[in-house]
Amino acid sequence: MAELINMPRLSDTMEEGTLAKWYKKVGDTVKEGDILAEIETDKATMEFESFQEGELLHIGIEEGGTAPVDSLLAIIGSKGEDIQDMIKGGATAIVPAAEPTKVPESSTEVAESKSEKPAMPEGVEVISMPRLSDTMEEGTVAKWNKKVGDPVNEGDILAEIETDKATMEFESFYSGTLLYIGLEEGQSAAVDSVLAAIGKEGTDPEAVKAAIASNAKPAVQAE
Repeated sequence: MAELINMPRLSDTMEEGTLAKWYKKVGDTVKEGDILAEIETDKATMEFESFQEGELLHIGIEEGGTAPVDSLLAIIGSKGEDIQDMIKGGATAIVPAAEPTKVPESSTEVAESKSEKPAMPEGVEVISMPRLSDTMEEGTVAKWNKKVGDPVNEGDILAEIETDKATMEFESFYSGTLLYIGLEEGQSAAVDSVLAAIGKEGTDPEAVKAAIASNAKPAVQAE
């Protein structure tokens, strides 16, 4: 059965991606682990590998094209498979509207809610669990390559993250000091949960922890 491949979220702030280069063309055989394409995010250009095997039946975004995260990127399946309905469905996919946020009824409630929420220190970048495959709903931290207090340069491998498909290296898009780790090795959390925080040297880690704790999603201990 053919598999839809959507534009992945390759960084925690990525909203859309640009197809820099295709390594496969329609009709080519694809094996699991093959590099399908290079995708340019808001941070860097990264190789995107296939988690499926079969024939590349459809390319949804040509080189140089840009599309939002979760848009139809490609379809892989069996030779001769009818994919017209999948193409139509992928092309017209609608992102569900977010649930409306309750607005405090009075200015007093607004002031109270603001005062109760700890402020994030200036210059701190919060890193979320990335969506490293189109079907990934949560990730498990297999290994940390940095610890709190370590210097981090852009491009350094922060951690190894286990998805529903494979274990992949996750690199930092920021430079600074690792101030906070939200998941210990072996723990799992949903995509977009807080993974870590990086900021200026000398920033109080406890202040960062307090600010994150007010919104952080609980981690799940892997079995």
